[in-house]
Amino acid sequence: MSSTGYKNIILVGGGGSLGSVLLQTLLSEPTFNVTVLARESSKAKIPSTAKVIKISDSYPHEDLVKAFKGQDAVANAITSFSVAEQLKFIDAAIEAGVKRYIPSEYGLDNNTPAARELSPVFKDKGTVQDYLRSKEGSGLTWTAIACGMWVGWSLRNNFLGLNYAARTITLTDDGKGPFSTTTLSSTALALNRILINPAPSANQIVFLSDFATSQEELVQTIERLTGEKWKRESINTAEVIPALKKAWDAGDHFAGYGLINIGFTKGTFSGHFEPEKKIWNKDLGLPVNDLEGVVKGALGEVGHPGF
Repeated sequence: MSSTGYKNIILVGGGGSLGSVLLQTLLSEPTFNVTVLARESSKAKIPSTAKVIKISDSYPHEDLVKAFKGQDAVANAITSFSVAEQLKFIDAAIEAGVKRYIPSEYGLDNNTPAARELSPVFKDKGTVQDYLRSKEGSGLTWTAIACGMWVGWSLRNNFLGLNYAARTITLTDDGKGPFSTTTLSSTALALNRILINPAPSANQIVFLSDFATSQEELVQTIERLTGEKWKRESINTAEVIPALKKAWDAGDHFAGYGLINIGFTKGTFSGHFEPEKKIWNKDLGLPVNDLEGVVKGALGEVGHPGF
């Protein structure tokens, strides 16, 4: 660990599908002192090797400041539909003297107008980045991790149009929109590497990508490896996007997932990093992964015979 690396790390949201992976990887680094900030109502099981601070579900400012005192970095993995709450976390981090804030990002590039217009979640994540930029003179630095989408997680959670149980994929238009992908384990390892050597990533978005693929290429790979034929359905985004936005405005949070899915799979909402963005995988020393290996791993995660 470099002399400028961070030691005291507090993780927000350590019990979720992403946060639990981040937590295990943070705990694997012996130079870190890891604390988890958990809501009082949380039922998540946190490993005994992590210190846990419980806080009211409303995240009172004075309690956040107290929790963040003495911490070098705050890593946030709060759920997508609550990301706007991070503004209060940022204010508390500044008051507490935290050096680095890692927002709950972990997706596409939320700085593009098209992405922000498509999804309220993308808009909120972009607003958090804007706020962090406005606070750069406070002494707090930030790093956002944009990792594309996780294939294994998507196969387990019926995302990217995948329905493993029904062997069906719902293509976004023609299903050929490119999107960048990273494994969950590499995403978590990237966080560790950023905290160990924070200077290169200060006040930047770190773009991660093992490779870019598309829904059609993904399902063809699944079919080739399993010998099974998947059914193909499709949505017409010209019709579906307005309908999902209307449903969201009416309080249907499920519509939010639909908009996020389109953001990744359409190919035009900044989820494909390779053409324009610097990819940090090599800089961070992340493992090299390819499509076939990642799909094999994903099939193993869902218990497919032979994997």
